Amino acid sequence: MLGPKIECVVSVSGIRGVVGDTLSVEQVLGLAQAFGVAIAHCERVVVGRDTRTTGPLLAQAVSAGLRAVGCEVIDIGVVPTPTVAIAVKEFGAFGGIMISASHNPAEWNALKFFNRDGRNVDHTQLDWIIECYKDPPMGFHRRWDGVGGYREDRSPLDVHLARVLAAVDVAAIRASAPRVLIDCVNGAGSVLAPRLLAALGCKVVAVHDRLDLPFPRNPEPTAHNVKHVGALVRAADADIGFIQDPDADRLAIVDETGRYLGEEYTLVLCAASRLAAAGPGSLACTNLSTSRMLEDVAARHGSKVERTKVGEANVVDGMQKHGAVIGGEGNGGVIDPRVVMGRDSHIGMALVLELLAKAKAPLSEVVRAIPTYAIHKEKIALDRKAVQAAIPGLKSAAWAQGATADERDGVKFIWPDRWVHLRASGTEPVSRIIAEAPGLDHARELAEMVRAATGAAVVEH
Repeated sequence: MLGPKIECVVSVSGIRGVVGDTLSVEQVLGLAQAFGVAIAHCERVVVGRDTRTTGPLLAQAVSAGLRAVGCEVIDIGVVPTPTVAIAVKEFGAFGGIMISASHNPAEWNALKFFNRDGRNVDHTQLDWIIECYKDPPMGFHRRWDGVGGYREDRSPLDVHLARVLAAVDVAAIRASAPRVLIDCVNGAGSVLAPRLLAALGCKVVAVHDRLDLPFPRNPEPTAHNVKHVGALVRAADADIGFIQDPDADRLAIVDETGRYLGEEYTLVLCAASRLAAAGPGSLACTNLSTSRMLEDVAARHGSKVERTKVGEANVVDGMQKHGAVIGGEGNGGVIDPRVVMGRDSHIGMALVLELLAKAKAPLSEVVRAIPTYAIHKEKIALDRKAVQAAIPGLKSAAWAQGATADERDGVKFIWPDRWVHLRASGTEPVSRIIAEAPGLDHARELAEMVRAATGAAVVEH
């Protein structure tokens, strides 16, 4: 039977929408069935969720859909997204589903799919899921005596913690005994993050760490949404402030003065720590929209940077292809393959604390030593087809002359000291313009020229 038409956002970053509007329980159940057949081959599947109000409802639908096609379900409860990926490997599962819309507001929810390698499904596997959803094979529902089993297991958080601790110099961090403020946005990191920081010897000040309370604000950790955290860091006399998103795969940072560094610095600081330990010749991998600061830091350690299309799955592909020791994106996502082949705010926190412990300097001083660029980001009302249609006109514009145009993901114009990137979002029905230049005025000017050429209106800065 053909499932309800999918009208929500579909990408390797997840199938997401507003529950009761663009995403229904019936769709979720059907997508879980399709995943169970197309990816998990009706075998064992790990299921986790974040703290959204609709999480328990959709977890029941996912479990029902999986069991209906014969999958054994291991429900690991409220956990960070990377914990699901870790659990897939630990349990020898054929896949995993995380129920979370990441940084989207509370009314949104989503299904994030993982294959048996413990990484996001790729584009081909996503296509298999969608095709199976649209045209299910005959007889894919099991009889009463063939439905899949169900059990709960809460041990993966312990495994996740152990992996992070094994990846960094715990003794050095403990010796520095940093005072850390952590804002978990009442999300899935509310249990593991404070526990990890305590295990690292930090003096922990945790805020918004309640699993039973709603998000206290728009949950995306942008400068506007978390402007209050700087005052909390100063009031707590903390050495650093960390901010997670609802599924704890992204990390934003505030320095000891209360200054919001932004998510762009997260990967740069983590790479500085990891590349120093890995030595010359090691490699980092990131997407086309991430700050060029990463190249500057890599060069200090005799390392190089490979770039990919935007999206966690694309960065993971690049990391595996080139053997990168660290990877991630400028949205605060850090990927360390020693822990999990996916974004994880917890190894991000540990790597930054390791960097500070070995530098024996405050965060603000460490950041000052990194060449600085100004970055400007905005969302515009433009869909994917319109982005592609706009590319020829953008390439022929007078301001684009002399730039190198990279069309692997939308279009990115690159000059020796600046760049601007236009691409359709994979998580929201908008497009994004990201520009970086020596000064903020120049970055804004680049974004404005691109926006004006498309004729699109600004949705959000």
